Amino acid sequence: MHKFPLGSRAIWQTSVFIIALLFASHSFASKDCNNVAVITGFWPPTNEMLRQWSTSPAQNPEGWQGANWRGLGYDVYAFFPEFPPDGDPTNDNIGDPGSVGSVSSDFQVDYQDASADFWRIMDEYQPRILITTSRGGDIQWELEAIEGGHSTWISDRYGSQTHPLPGTVERRTTDAITRYADVTIDSKLPLLMLAEELRKAFPNNQIEIDKATSGNYLSGFVGLHGIYYSTITATNLTAGHIHVGKTLPIGEARALMQKTVELVLAHYPSCQ
Repeated sequence: MHKFPLGSRAIWQTSVFIIALLFASHSFASKDCNNVAVITGFWPPTNEMLRQWSTSPAQNPEGWQGANWRGLGYDVYAFFPEFPPDGDPTNDNIGDPGSVGSVSSDFQVDYQDASADFWRIMDEYQPRILITTSRGGDIQWELEAIEGGHSTWISDRYGSQTHPLPGTVERRTTDAITRYADVTIDSKLPLLMLAEELRKAFPNNQIEIDKATSGNYLSGFVGLHGIYYSTITATNLTAGHIHVGKTLPIGEARALMQKTVELVLAHYPSCQ
């Protein structure tokens, strides 16, 4: 057996311990310091306004533009559905393929698909920043203050399972909709700051904070998912839902989304 001089052995053991400690600290820091932002969409114009952040060549032929977005230290990724053949789900009945979205894209307007896609993406990207969006009504940019509070959900009229029943959706989805069936949960986004700054930047657009929920259809469903994810994920800094006006031009929706993301990322500085 190799013998260490008394002092050398102690020094060697201490050095090994320090190296192991530094490695462990680096590993934990790297895991906790995941400068990623994820944004999801459903119906137009939300899918159209998010294309620049998609890594899919089919959805974004110009190439992903989310790396260190605007120098704020975050990589931004977006996920959303497509609506063949004409890209317009409004001329199809709810539940028809043209309204549900393509099976080859993320976030079909279907409870089971939305649940599976949401948790797959969260587990892969583990975002520190999470914003969910969907098409709303007449208000152009509606920052949702709360989600949840729904014990029943409107039928999506698609497939053999038309409601988010236990066993048909991911377990964490069941946990979320069960826990918040009778109570609501607050958005984690800095709503007051966003409303104030967006109104300054876009004085001609209607920007409101909605103190109701996003409803008991797919908008409220994915909106609840986002905030729930934030509550169960220590490394997530913020999450919330935005309803985008159904008649808001794509260019304006894209500009509002870019500014919203910029404000949120600046509010939660990236880590090292």
